[in-house]
Amino acid sequence: MSGSPRPAPYAGSVLTYSLDYESKWWLPVPTAFPTESGERLEEWAHRIASSANVAAPWNEPPWSAQLPELLAAQQGGLDAERSGALWYCPYGLPAVGVVQLFIAERDDDDDVDLAAELGPLPSTVAVRPTEVRSAGLGAGIGYSRILADDAGEATVAELGYLFAPSGARVVVLARSADPQMIGLMAPELWALVDSLRLERA
Repeated sequence: MSGSPRPAPYAGSVLTYSLDYESKWWLPVPTAFPTESGERLEEWAHRIASSANVAAPWNEPPWSAQLPELLAAQQGGLDAERSGALWYCPYGLPAVGVVQLFIAERDDDDDVDLAAELGPLPSTVAVRPTEVRSAGLGAGIGYSRILADDAGEATVAELGYLFAPSGARVVVLARSADPQMIGLMAPELWALVDSLRLERA
């Protein structure tokens, strides 16, 4: 996630979160493996592949046999320091996009200029901050950008939201290799962001 405006860990009490999501759009992904129940990544990938809605052609042989390995690879590509993640699966598995949450404590005395944090972000299009207001997090900044490889070819579309509620920094990053998926995701993504609530453990 190099070049992303995620908050740095802060040595304070632990913040947790709650949010609402519709299972027809989203699939939550464990933060770490083994999970608290002891499920390993490979076991989880096989269970999800056999129990969740799966899109064609991954729901039929020989693709179905390869799906657990693909799901494990998709999970392996997530940021290890995330506070949470959900796969965007409007057509079923495998995911066509991902949302990652980064939540950290902050000192309320710290000056926060969210829009200024977007200035150094690389993008093939102009990054223009937009003011937003979430029901649970208050005022924030939204933005979109396109990342490119060394040859200048677009590789990843990103839609992000930054917030600095009292005592916290919150970054929500949605990414997809298909810019159209980011557009399709946008309303459901905002519903997630709007429902996000912070809690202190």
